[in-house]
Amino acid sequence: MRLFPLAAALLAAPALAQQRPASPAADLIVTNARIYTADDARPLAEVMAVRGGRVLFVGSAREAAALRGAGTRVLDLGGRTVLPGLTDAHGHVGGLGQALRRVDLVGTRSYDEVIARVVARARQTPAGTWILGRGWDQNDWGDTRFPTHEALSRAVPDHPVFLERVDGHAGLANARAMAAAGVSAASTDPSGGRIERDAQRNPTGVFIDNAQNLVERAIPAATKAEVKAAIAAAVTEANRWGLTGVHDAGVGRAGLEAYEELAREGRLDLRAYVMIADDSAAIA
Repeated sequence: MRLFPLAAALLAAPALAQQRPASPAADLIVTNARIYTADDARPLAEVMAVRGGRVLFVGSAREAAALRGAGTRVLDLGGRTVLPGLTDAHGHVGGLGQALRRVDLVGTRSYDEVIARVVARARQTPAGTWILGRGWDQNDWGDTRFPTHEALSRAVPDHPVFLERVDGHAGLANARAMAAAGVSAASTDPSGGRIERDAQRNPTGVFIDNAQNLVERAIPAATKAEVKAAIAAAVTEANRWGLTGVHDAGVGRAGLEAYEELAREGRLDLRAYVMIADDSAAIA
């Protein structure tokens, strides 16, 4: 007789379980991973479950099994590491976006390779539009002397071109860029800078330190649309490397407006702490 209440309870259990609503299944379960939780009490876990783009559970494989449904995607990371979203405490999002639009010259092994990359960009760029690049280093070439503009000017005659050296202390301009900037043999070296010249005192195309300003002043300022496109591209690049937040150190009005527009459009996939650069009159 003492067994009856227990038997009755066991018979009733399935009915009770059916009445209790089941937890919705996870969209994704990440398994076989080293997951850093940022919780000192439990810094590592092996499984993470995600539903609706949010972390639903972090813990053991046994516990996560209850969240697996017919449509759940299971991703085995093979022991790889998973980190929480990272925040860059000092970045320049617009600067990153502009850099992504420049011709990447890092690692070029010759002047010919530099020219080839610029030519490839010129094919995709309307004539007359400036082409900017950065990253060349003549010390990595067979001929370690500074280049001269002639070969670049012949290869890309219809676009003004300005290419910064890898350290930012020199830049190479083609003939179209120097003409747009009004640079000639009569131009004088600015304080803190030097124009490289040939035997006839003609500029060779290389501008050292502050002399770069002689060319850069002729480069049109980015339009509002270009600023917005640059920030959007930078956000995508930041997300690609695991960044979910950034402290953007110094943003003018155009950048602030771009951030706001991207947020309204649902395209700002980044928590941004934006430090205002312009004065009160510019942002009123």
